[in-house]
Amino acid sequence: MANILNVGTSALIALQQAISTTGHNIANVNTEGYSRQRVNFDTLPPQLNEGHYIGSGVNIDSVERFFNQFLTSEVQDRTSAQSGSQVFYDLASRLDNLLSDPNVGLSKTLEGFFGALQDVTNNPGSLPERQALLGGAQALADSFHYLDSSFRSTNDELNARIETSVSDINSLASSIADLNEQIVRDTAQSGGAPPNDLLDTRDQLITELSGKISVTTIAQSDGAINVMVGNGQALVIGTAAQQLQTFDDPFNSTQSLVGISGLSGTITDLGRFLDGGELGAALDFREQVLNPAINQLGLVAIGLTATFNEQHQLGVDLNGQAGGDFFLPLSATFSPSVNNSGTSSITVDISDATALTGDDYDLSYDGSQWNLTNLSTNVTQSGAGPFVVDGLTINIAGAPANGDSFLIQPTQQGATLFSVALNNAEGFAAASPLRSEQSLTNVGSSDIGDLIVTDASGLPLASQVTLTFNPDALGPGIPGYDVSGIAGGPLAYDPATESNGKTFTLGGFDFTVSGIPQDGDELIIENNTNGSGDNRNALILAGLQTSNLLNGGTTSFKGAYGGLVADVAIKTSQAESGAKTGQILLDQSIASRDSVSGVNLDEEAANLIRYQQAYQAAAQVISVAGEMFQVLINATQR
Repeated sequence: MANILNVGTSALIALQQAISTTGHNIANVNTEGYSRQRVNFDTLPPQLNEGHYIGSGVNIDSVERFFNQFLTSEVQDRTSAQSGSQVFYDLASRLDNLLSDPNVGLSKTLEGFFGALQDVTNNPGSLPERQALLGGAQALADSFHYLDSSFRSTNDELNARIETSVSDINSLASSIADLNEQIVRDTAQSGGAPPNDLLDTRDQLITELSGKISVTTIAQSDGAINVMVGNGQALVIGTAAQQLQTFDDPFNSTQSLVGISGLSGTITDLGRFLDGGELGAALDFREQVLNPAINQLGLVAIGLTATFNEQHQLGVDLNGQAGGDFFLPLSATFSPSVNNSGTSSITVDISDATALTGDDYDLSYDGSQWNLTNLSTNVTQSGAGPFVVDGLTINIAGAPANGDSFLIQPTQQGATLFSVALNNAEGFAAASPLRSEQSLTNVGSSDIGDLIVTDASGLPLASQVTLTFNPDALGPGIPGYDVSGIAGGPLAYDPATESNGKTFTLGGFDFTVSGIPQDGDELIIENNTNGSGDNRNALILAGLQTSNLLNGGTTSFKGAYGGLVADVAIKTSQAESGAKTGQILLDQSIASRDSVSGVNLDEEAANLIRYQQAYQAAAQVISVAGEMFQVLINATQR
């Protein structure tokens, strides 16, 4: 009787646990990350009775978690990719909307500025048009400042995002390490039976961590999981969690970097190794979109300032004075590393603003020589310096120590510091400092034109420059012009073959001679006194609008800004496509995982009925055993 009772009891206990497990599945049907569980039954060892083995009941062999490591890892990878793409798109789309907005973008104010300049060329002596030009210049400066301020506000937001992401990553890492400790302990206490719910919780935390940063996991034999980030940097090892840290860029304190502390207390920068998730997207956006946008906007500001000032200085204003700086001159930005230990210092001069590329450069000393690396192209020049590259001249002084470095960002502050230097309308140099004419006594058809000043250092002229035609100027039968008032003559000119025009250069100005002169005909170049109605320098300045002056003479001011807008738009479109594709792939991965691990209520309801019926039958076995035992007792009492 005892054997029958034990069989029934074991069945009741096993089925009770099966019913509890089924109920646990049903209760967690909506729990994120929950994996359904199943009780696996096993027969108890049979007992030998009168030469026969008689079954002794059932027990629970295991509570199995329906789990597929490959599908779970795929969900984690897709979560990292989709989260990163979405954050990158959110950030890039805001920048794209800002740049493409016609009301706040630079294109409208550039057109307005050059439109006001065109009005001055039409009426160079009028003060109202000149005042409007200064107003247009200030509006242009305001546009630069607004865009630059928006970029830097975005940078501040990125720093906050990075801080928050690092804090979340550290919290999740600590929680995973704590769960590792519980899982290892509980697994050991159970003799190897896994604590399924804790495993689900840990997997869910790893999935959440994947949304913050791309991770790699390695399972350990004791049930713990190690978590790696970046290029294999350990974040969780068994029951210990490393803590990521944010710190200021040693070259730029306005930007936060991500690293990890070493044994010596120094922080190792991990930023270039981290990818995926919210943190990777924030770092990638700053590196691929925001910083290049700041540099490119600064490139337009520095290029416009340098080329406009250079031409403006070649003209004269309403008071007959040489033109000064129209915009405040801008210089290249560079920063020494806070870790420099030598006495080295550098100067960075913009020798040719039209050759600037908007790239940044790293200048570092390796103990024997300096290495200048373009951070966009990774092209390196080595030597003692000075270095001449992309419109920059870099001079080095002092005694360097091994590891000393400088970050050179030629255009990074261009938009920030862009401003109007000219503060009075009369000071706009619309006129050319020189004028030319033919002598009234000329009898031939000689003419002089296209007088363009290229260097104002020799102006004003000390005396009038006179070109006198002489059939034998350069020897018998070799015609040309004798020159007086300035060095450089005589000038070879043959009316028979060059009457359509020939260009000469004298003392910092160019001019073109044409026509057929007669012996003694004179052409005159002199200072342009009382030239209030002259607009020749203003016309050249207006022509800068459509001239390809930037990026090595390949694009205009508006074209360079348009390139910035297009680049951000392309990256935004790519990020949007990546986010949409990533969501589809993530949904598919989740569906595949849930097809294995998810709770099916119909299946659980069927299991519940099956276990209930078996439980009732087991209870009936116990009841029968009890009746048989009572019959036996009654028989022995007679």
